[in-house]
Amino acid sequence: MEIFIFLWFIISIVALIWVYSDASGKKGTNIGCLWTLVVFALGPIGLIAYLIVRNSD
Repeated sequence: MEIFIFLWFIISIVALIWVYSDASGKKGTNIGCLWTLVVFALGPIGLIAYLIVRNSD
């Protein structure tokens, strides 16, 4: 069970870093921060929302 929590934590950190760098590169730092907060607050749902919006641009 501890390994699952550790892996979830690592995957979350990697996803946050990726969302920030991807959104900042496309639209600027402010949008990168906003999307990072959305993904942090909503978790997988926020990541799915980002992927949908990212592909629509």
